[in-house]
Amino acid sequence: MQYYIDITLLPDTDISADFLWHKVFQQVHIALAENKIGPNQSAIAVGFPDYRQGDFPLGHRLRLFAQTEAAFEQLNIHRWLSRLTDYVHIKAVKPVPEGVQDYAYFKRWNYKSPQRLYKNLDRRAAAIASKNGYNEEEVKRRLLENIKTDDKRWSLPFIQVTSLSSQKRVGQPNTEFALYIERELTKQPPNNSQPFTCYGLSRREPDQQSAVPCF
Repeated sequence: MQYYIDITLLPDTDISADFLWHKVFQQVHIALAENKIGPNQSAIAVGFPDYRQGDFPLGHRLRLFAQTEAAFEQLNIHRWLSRLTDYVHIKAVKPVPEGVQDYAYFKRWNYKSPQRLYKNLDRRAAAIASKNGYNEEEVKRRLLENIKTDDKRWSLPFIQVTSLSSQKRVGQPNTEFALYIERELTKQPPNNSQPFTCYGLSRREPDQQSAVPCF
């Protein structure tokens, strides 16, 4: 990735940081989907330069990456964020600084919330016990332990987004979900042959991952 654009979010007393992230990232997702280069494939990537810094888990900056300036011209992110001009500051396209040695994989975690797991606990325990011949109460106890375990995934930063697929289904309500985002630092330069998802994130499969410069 040779070029980048910084988008600074400007929350205030009327609009919170998490709500603004929802609005901004939703529009970025739509923009990437509209400019995709294949099924769930984007040539544009996203990064979070202030990940886990400051007073908000994702910080207040979203960074877009592209191989060429022309890719940003085609994306035209200003158009997609035009309704949020009072709450975002979009900087000009800049080349990635020379000599960058740190990179990051930003990847999606997709899993059920603890609340949903508790709600389905009895049904899951009965199904597992019946299928494997286990004691149902023992299965339930172990499932409870797993839910209560302080697993790193429950503390990952997330953004509420609306599913584009649900919007396309006539008569179906829009579906919102938490998009959990993990950052994995690496010294490995980006694999430019691997596209990103239409969320601008790296894929999870080891042979399909692609990192972005971290600076």
